[in-house]
Amino acid sequence: MTIELTPQQLHVLDGGEPGGPRVVDPRNNASYVLVSEAEYEAVRDVLEDERQQRSIRKVALRNAIGRLGDMP
Repeated sequence: MTIELTPQQLHVLDGGEPGGPRVVDPRNNASYVLVSEAEYEAVRDVLEDERQQRSIRKVALRNAIGRLGDMP
């Protein structure tokens, strides 16, 4: 879904606010940060890599613990 920004929102976006402009959902006061799609994809890739590394470490640790139990 694509939402088109209003002129006021575009003005804020062009202002270059550090950390990106923030948006608040009035229903629950949840706060969101508006980032470009390119920045989002870069962060998403980093987070996915981090998740994969965590999974690999978890499996490696389980295997190491299992091998310790097999030692005489």
